[in-house]
Amino acid sequence: MKILVVSLLRLGDIIQQEPLLRGLREKHPTAEIHLLMNRQFANVERILHGVVDKYIHFDRETLQRGLGESGFNILYSYSVLEELVQSLNGEKYDLAYNFTHNRLSAYLLGALEIPEKRGLHQEDGRFRGMDNRWLKYFNDRFSGSQKSLFHYVELLGNSFNLPVRPQAAGVRKKSKSILFQCLTSQTAKNWGLDNFVQLKRTIEMALVDYKVQILGAPFERETLLTAFSEKDLLICDLSEARKHLQDCALLVTGDTSIKHLAAQMGVPLVELVLGTSDAVKTGAFSENARILTEDITVERVFGEVWDELSGESKNIENTAGSLERVTWKLYLDKGSRDAEPAYVAALQQLLDSHPEKNLLQALSGYQEKTQVYLSWQKRIIAALPSREVLASRKAVSANDVAELILVAQDIIKSKKDDAGYFQGFVESLLARYSQATQILDRVQADLEDQAELLAIRETLTRHLQSLSMEGAYYAKGIGQLSISGFEETGKSLQRDLEDAKL
Repeated sequence: MKILVVSLLRLGDIIQQEPLLRGLREKHPTAEIHLLMNRQFANVERILHGVVDKYIHFDRETLQRGLGESGFNILYSYSVLEELVQSLNGEKYDLAYNFTHNRLSAYLLGALEIPEKRGLHQEDGRFRGMDNRWLKYFNDRFSGSQKSLFHYVELLGNSFNLPVRPQAAGVRKKSKSILFQCLTSQTAKNWGLDNFVQLKRTIEMALVDYKVQILGAPFERETLLTAFSEKDLLICDLSEARKHLQDCALLVTGDTSIKHLAAQMGVPLVELVLGTSDAVKTGAFSENARILTEDITVERVFGEVWDELSGESKNIENTAGSLERVTWKLYLDKGSRDAEPAYVAALQQLLDSHPEKNLLQALSGYQEKTQVYLSWQKRIIAALPSREVLASRKAVSANDVAELILVAQDIIKSKKDDAGYFQGFVESLLARYSQATQILDRVQADLEDQAELLAIRETLTRHLQSLSMEGAYYAKGIGQLSISGFEETGKSLQRDLEDAKL
């Protein structure tokens, strides 16, 4: 079997995809896997070991120059692209995955003669490939500013049914080396060199046997020398950075390619999320990561460094956030509206991650939100214009949807729909339609999704309430029968004592 993976993204994104590529290898152990990637990031080949059999380069920069610079023949870019398509078709791939999900990758995948395509691709003038709920969620939530409850790797792993797991916490190293990656690709994502200088000084004063060094690419040297001495710097390429990470006890970093590399290597790290970075969507996909998103002071970062080096456990995930994630996962995992969600597995997941007491405490807030969502849903249904009225219009007027707009405004102002239950409804009022009745069809489809999600919330609530009821029964003594009582019952009903114990 021959598989093509299209990944026309940046360096950090490709490194971040390593769990997906390993999941693909696990799912198809004997397959030949090829990765199509931008030529400018070819150095990633040195660090993706054992998951890709062949790398194919897409020369995007040259193609763009050919389209925009006068020195190129007008057909140059077309001929280069045609040559690439013919070369890929000559490979006779059986299956293709689109890990990129933008228009360029969709059109390119659409031009290839591959029997089975998964993910966004163009076909007969239309974009296709949104054939499951996870892919639709990924497409709706990931490209823009919309909030996602799931990590990029989780979303694509579930979309393509690939086994992916965050890098597990490994054995603690005896190394006394701490690395900083101070600079990112955007100024807004930088914590500031002065902060890193102060953090370095604090660590070396409090932890006298540890040495702090600064990772940097060759083009970052001059900037780093404004704050650090030459002996503090480790100026290196990607493969050399990998070697330094293998030997360190901890990395402190912003949103960088090095962060994703460290995460996949299992290196403990403290990630500083600033600017446009999104910890949920693209944070370090690792159990070894401590991610800071607010109040990022030198004192707080040092506290996380201290806790990691001393083996202190991390704070568990926010319980209310876990309830929302589980609710949406139950919905997204369903193959159809009629399928029954896997509530038992969901409850076990919650109990494995959170103390029962915390779950029951978070339940009241969860129920309150459910009631708010139900009230919004009722208002939307009551405000729907009739199909007959819309059918008589050439276009939708503001008067036709005035009540719906008021509901949408209330939803946005409330800031209570942080998980996006009504995101589709709000977006439906901003879209353009060739026929007036299309807005009604769109809103009604969104209402069906909301109804399904709210039904899952209510059922999950009942399951969680049953935990509380069990606790009440045991508190009254129903669960306090003696062990000997059970043994006697076992002896009278079973053939032997071993069966009774079982």
